[in-house]
Amino acid sequence: MYDLNFFNKQAILVHTIFPKKKEDENFDLKEFLSLASTAKIQILSILTSNCKTCNSKYFIGTGKVLELEQMVKNNPVSIVLFNCILSPHQERDLMHLLQCKIIDRNQLILNIFAQRARTYEGKLQVKLAQLRHLNSRLVHEWSHLERQKGGIGLRGGSGEMQLESDRRLLRKEITQVLLRLKKIENQREQNRRHRLRIGVPTVSLVGYTNAGKSTLFNMMTESHVYTAEKLFATLDPTCRRIVYKGGSNIILSDTVGFIQNLPQGLISSFKATLQETIQATLLLHVVDVSNERFEQNIDTVRYILNNMHIHNTPILLVMNKIDRLKKLVPRIDRDHDSRPIRVWISAQDNLGISLLIQALNELLLNNMISYELRMPINNDLCQKLYRLQVVKQYWVEDNNYIRLKIYLSSIDWCRLLKNNKLLIDYVI
Repeated sequence: MYDLNFFNKQAILVHTIFPKKKEDENFDLKEFLSLASTAKIQILSILTSNCKTCNSKYFIGTGKVLELEQMVKNNPVSIVLFNCILSPHQERDLMHLLQCKIIDRNQLILNIFAQRARTYEGKLQVKLAQLRHLNSRLVHEWSHLERQKGGIGLRGGSGEMQLESDRRLLRKEITQVLLRLKKIENQREQNRRHRLRIGVPTVSLVGYTNAGKSTLFNMMTESHVYTAEKLFATLDPTCRRIVYKGGSNIILSDTVGFIQNLPQGLISSFKATLQETIQATLLLHVVDVSNERFEQNIDTVRYILNNMHIHNTPILLVMNKIDRLKKLVPRIDRDHDSRPIRVWISAQDNLGISLLIQALNELLLNNMISYELRMPINNDLCQKLYRLQVVKQYWVEDNNYIRLKIYLSSIDWCRLLKNNKLLIDYVI
């Protein structure tokens, strides 16, 4: 197909700044340098471009393009990295002008994900995202080709474009990957239904990449998930069942870290994995408080969660890495109703973990959960739910079915499941 491997190469980095844009809409140079380091790309030189407007042809202005062209000629580089998101046209025009590989922010992240994926599912998800990205740029890769000449035994007389052939191969490969991921998604759905049946709450770790989620996961579950001071050190989801003395029996899941403008292709490709987050009983939002941009990182995670339609799931902020700052000690911050809203810890030094477990148990003890059900309108269970006063909304369908949105405690849910075995089959 195409060679998407550009690790262990030398590159020039182009960092763009738009003064009129909000601060969080301009990508951080330090973070992008970390991405390049993670990809094992050696940065020989950095070109900073203060752009008032985006150039439709090259993204950066004509003067900066000429400066960049000279830098490429004077340095032994095979790659130019752009700390921005380029259109297919801009990528093609820059590649033709500079005669080297052009990598934008999205493609760099995609390839880091490809390098980090370890499990069969993770590799499939990254492959799907790469194929979709490649498909969006395929037309420009082959725009220089003419139609192959037809001949004896060839269809169409004039033959077919190389582009059409590659498109067909890409569609076939994307379909095959989707089918494999569907099987994995079905297995996850069975596991989820099993957890619903036995009434075990799921707690999901979310947060900005390199915030310390996997370190915290290892500490709480006595596991050995790979950790490192790198962006996207772990991608593959991990779930463990844990029981604390006098506390809750829960499923704890570790998920992929987020980043500014995480490529949409990755979010859609990791749909099955992110279901663990979407359907979690409680989210632990892990924050690296030693990062000077931690407030912007919190906003980024919240933005992505909103895009995933996660609005009503309770969230506990876990302010991690307090050992790197002075005058910070482990503590629990509470709201006006004395509910835990923030816990200050250091997962690396095992500081405040007991306080986190205490806050976790407090939130889960009185945990309220919401489910949407679809069942026959004359079902006895429907009447029982109304009598329990747990129905918050309902919709009557044309085929004598009713959809109910219920809101109740996890304890009442477990009781209902125990006495009504068919209830799990009605969960949407």
